[in-house]
Amino acid sequence: MTITSPALAALAGTPADLAAHLRTAGGPLIEPVPGTPGSVLVTFVWLGPAESVSIRAGQLFPDHLAPAHPMHRIEGTDIWHLSTTVPADVTSGYQYIVDEPAPGDLIADPFEALRRQVDCWRADPFNPKRLYPQTGLIAGRLDLPEHQWDSILELPGTEPAPWFTPAEVPKGTLTELRLTSAALGNERRVTVYRPAVGDGPFPLVVMLDGECWTRVADLPTALDNRIADGALAPVVVAFVHTPEVADRPGARLRESTCDPALTMLLADELPPLLREFDVSTDPARTVLAGNSLTGLAAAYTALERPEVYGNVLSNSGSFWWGYADHPIAATLGGKDGEPEWLTRQYADAPAVPVRFWLDCGVLEAGNVPWIPGVDPRAANRHFRTVLRAKGNRVDYFEAPGGHEFVSFRRNAIRGLCTLLPGERA
Repeated sequence: MTITSPALAALAGTPADLAAHLRTAGGPLIEPVPGTPGSVLVTFVWLGPAESVSIRAGQLFPDHLAPAHPMHRIEGTDIWHLSTTVPADVTSGYQYIVDEPAPGDLIADPFEALRRQVDCWRADPFNPKRLYPQTGLIAGRLDLPEHQWDSILELPGTEPAPWFTPAEVPKGTLTELRLTSAALGNERRVTVYRPAVGDGPFPLVVMLDGECWTRVADLPTALDNRIADGALAPVVVAFVHTPEVADRPGARLRESTCDPALTMLLADELPPLLREFDVSTDPARTVLAGNSLTGLAAAYTALERPEVYGNVLSNSGSFWWGYADHPIAATLGGKDGEPEWLTRQYADAPAVPVRFWLDCGVLEAGNVPWIPGVDPRAANRHFRTVLRAKGNRVDYFEAPGGHEFVSFRRNAIRGLCTLLPGERA
């Protein structure tokens, strides 16, 4: 296999020098692409004996629908590498998979296959920037050691996001609650963030996939910092977790795909639980937030109950959803013979007084895996256009990243500061 990276070609003969270079660089090799000033060549390198090494790297590679990409070993060495060309301002997560079980050894259930793969995950030992892997939560693992986390790739042109670093600012408090839903017939945790400063009634933000925002994205740290610097108003944030059932991934899929029962939980069952936190009941000061499928759920709930939620924050919302005749319809569901079901509902319904923050990653262009011809970024753009035609105020942002929490958490803070700006915004 030809070595694409000039730096790797120069260092491959002296592994100790290569390791020192990677340590100094803080991770992958980053090199300019001649004649293409807006792009860089990124070369991921794993050092160590193994039978196989692959990399899971968001949507950085051309075949971004592949769950992982095999790396190449330099003959006669324990140096594994894989290169790709990407925009110079992109940020992404990545993780190495070392000696993954052969596909024939894995059972058909994709979630069980993921659970069996966990022990093969490795963070980049040369990169100190890490994030708890969302795939760990999907696999039911909340206790992974840091050497099995995702690593964070931040390129030279990446916009700084210092808000996720703890600072000497007043810290909000987290309170754990339990919510039993009659509408859905299950129970879940709700983690409530209360700001350290400000007086009520506070604006309220309800964030779906709560365990991801608290465990993976560390959003409370960013809330503290953005409230302290005046970019974000003091807010109460209710992180609504996935239900505690045996099939948590499946339950999330079912609830998030425009389920009226989830709307009842969010609009009728949750608000009484939050009264003790002195939150506003004004829909103009209430935000419902989600990512991917829960971004779809947030927009659906606001259409059905705009008197409760007057703002929607959607990170890479799955607005392509709706087509029912696809290979995993039994799991993901669908409504009819066309995609973009919720966009069509907004187009046909009377306008609702809801403001939107929508974002999507520039790397998300391309087919949804199961529905050829349906593009997630195009679906977000179409939803934006329909909303504006209906008279809704929409802030739309295409982020330099992909469909993952490394990007979602940056976009969520940007969106919250737009919808609920602080005094110095």
